[in-house]
Amino acid sequence: MDSTGEPMDARQAREALAAARAARTAARAAGEANERNRPRGYAIGQGLTLAAGFTALGMADLEPQWGIWLTIVALVLLTGFFVLVWLGAHHGGVTRWIRRDCGPGRPTWHAWVIPFIPLAISLPAAIVYGTPGWLVAFGLTHGADHILRATWQADTA
Repeated sequence: MDSTGEPMDARQAREALAAARAARTAARAAGEANERNRPRGYAIGQGLTLAAGFTALGMADLEPQWGIWLTIVALVLLTGFFVLVWLGAHHGGVTRWIRRDCGPGRPTWHAWVIPFIPLAISLPAAIVYGTPGWLVAFGLTHGADHILRATWQADTA
C-alpha cells in the first residue's frame, strides 16, 4: 500500500525501496564529506573557549573581588563555545546525530571511553580543591581533549 492507501505492486515497492536506499546512501556520503571538510579551527576554538570559560568560573569562586567579572567573562566564553559547537555541527548544512561507530582502524571503546577521561582526571581535583578545582580541571582537560581531537582530525584528513 502506498502513502495514499492505494494498493502497490511488487515492482513499485522495489522501486520505492531502491529510491529510499539511494537517498540514505547519498545523505551518509554527504555527511561524511562535510565532517572531513570541517575547518580545524572550530575544534580548536571550542577547546580554548571551554578551557578558558571553566577556568574563569573556577577562579570566580577563589577571587571574590573579581568574581562577578570572571563569571561574566565565563558566560561569554561558554556562550562562544556553544556557538562554535552549533556552527561546527551545521557546517555544510548537514547535522548528524552523535555517532559512536568509529570506522575502520579504530576500536569502538575509543568512542565511548575517551570522552570520560577528562571527567576522570577532574574528579581528583574536586576532592582536593573543591568545586573551583573541579571547574578549572574540567575546563582544561576538556579543552585539551577538543584541541587534541582537532590535531588528530588534521593528521588523518
